[in-house]
Amino acid sequence: METVNKIDLMHMGAAASTDELIRLGPITAADRVLDAGCGIGGTSRRVASLTGASVTGLDITPEAVEAAIAINAATGMNDLVNIHLGTSTAMPFDDGSFDVVLVQHCAMQIEAKADLVAQCRRVLRKGGRLMFHDWFLGGNQPVIFPVPWAADEDTSFLEPLADMIARLESAGFVVEPFIDQKTQALGWLREVGDSIRERKEQHRELTETQINNQSISNTMIPNLRDERLRVGFLIATAQ
Repeated sequence: METVNKIDLMHMGAAASTDELIRLGPITAADRVLDAGCGIGGTSRRVASLTGASVTGLDITPEAVEAAIAINAATGMNDLVNIHLGTSTAMPFDDGSFDVVLVQHCAMQIEAKADLVAQCRRVLRKGGRLMFHDWFLGGNQPVIFPVPWAADEDTSFLEPLADMIARLESAGFVVEPFIDQKTQALGWLREVGDSIRERKEQHRELTETQINNQSISNTMIPNLRDERLRVGFLIATAQ
């Protein structure tokens, strides 16, 4: 699983950030977990493999769902991880179906945030935990594009952290203080830049992934440094 997680955890901080979600939960083997916006299922598989929890992944993209199902089969995770095609703004699950809902680098791609929050509250049991690891607008605008999830502002649906907190409270959640990841995120981005710089100094051709990472670092470092964007953990308990 560690080898697979090097390529299937595509959020800031990769395995370290998912492991922090598990610790903050805390998520245990007894929990029914929903990974909303699961993509190819990296977070779902890591949570299940480290905790023994039963994890359900939900994603709107058919190709991502197909890939997640195939990787589950290849890694022997079918017993613990089930992947569904669907949208996080109209979830195909019964009320109170889950103890934990994870939203990891997904909310910034969803325009209908009121529907997202309402659906998360509906499928959580009373006392269940909604756990965001996500991006929010900072106080210094505008955001510099491109960003990893969008080429321009037309396909990016960020909102200020205060707006999301107010939305959660209105939906019946008690919200914990935001855990900011600015320092860690800047460190990870600078590591990417250092590896690219080293490769150039060795006169080695950059891979397509490295070229893309270089472009992203060029915008994300000033976005975070200047607080145009914020990234971190926002955790709420359903009342």
